[in-house]
Amino acid sequence: MPNSKMTNGSFQTSIAGVDGQVLTVKYKVQGKPDEEKQLIVTPKTIIATTVPGTKEDLRPGLKVFVAAAPKLPDGSLDVAAIQVEKEIPPPQ
Repeated sequence: MPNSKMTNGSFQTSIAGVDGQVLTVKYKVQGKPDEEKQLIVTPKTIIATTVPGTKEDLRPGLKVFVAAAPKLPDGSLDVAAIQVEKEIPPPQ
């Protein structure tokens, strides 16, 4: 979504706040000390997770996300994992 953010980190604490649930996430920044961010989870916040799937889950027209897929000499990609749209598009 426009103006949205994605943060990968280690979940530290959770407290109920006035505007929603406040989560504290600790994450690493290369060459710097660990940093923490507080995230407010509102009723509009999308919570996504991944679950195992099969090749049948890959269908034309669905959005997918592939990370770290080296290109092979024939131009194809060597893909270890694919996230595919189910109810929402995968994180970008």
